Amino acid sequence: MTFLVVCALGAALLWSSPPGGRHRLALLLPGTPSVLRRPPAWRLPSFTDRTSAERRRAVISLCRVMAAELRAGQPPEPALATASVEVGPLVGGLSDVASLRRAAEREEDLRALAYLAACWEVASETGAGLADVVDELAAGLTEREELRAEAVARAAGPRTTALVLSGLPLVGLVMSAGLGGSPLTFLFTTAWGLLCLSVGVVLDLIGAWWTLRMVRGAVR
Repeated sequence: MTFLVVCALGAALLWSSPPGGRHRLALLLPGTPSVLRRPPAWRLPSFTDRTSAERRRAVISLCRVMAAELRAGQPPEPALATASVEVGPLVGGLSDVASLRRAAEREEDLRALAYLAACWEVASETGAGLADVVDELAAGLTEREELRAEAVARAAGPRTTALVLSGLPLVGLVMSAGLGGSPLTFLFTTAWGLLCLSVGVVLDLIGAWWTLRMVRGAVR
């Protein structure tokens, strides 16, 4: 009986954890239903997603290569086309301001291309040098990526703490049963026990959800 209760509460705690963790665990467990192996459709974007990070780094590389081509004497459009070819398919085929804005609207991780388009337009209207501005943009994007990585790393501690604290009631039940107590008898055979169990599980899950929600909000 103790084992069944611990498994049930553990499953409830697992379901309250972030979607990515459930999906990774489902991949490790044999015989997991396919519906659990697929990432949920309502999954929030993750700043640690590898593809998203690669796209953002590709934008930085695009800016640096384009700035180098501009300094070598290339006009903006050929410089952008060359940079797009060197960076690869992560940013798609880019050739002018319009293609930059379309790519920025199409992919959230490519929104920085809209800044590049704005720099290009301002430089064209004012006659200012574009290479230095693009280099500054690349430096700013690099700094933002470093801040993003630091925020994700700092959030790992609170996220882990929230999950550990949420699982402590399970440890208490096991320890009490191991010391000869009868926590399950009280929780499942008395009205007060059922009330305590229901309120405790609800508060535990709400606490874990609320903490993880704050962590995700802070990172975002």
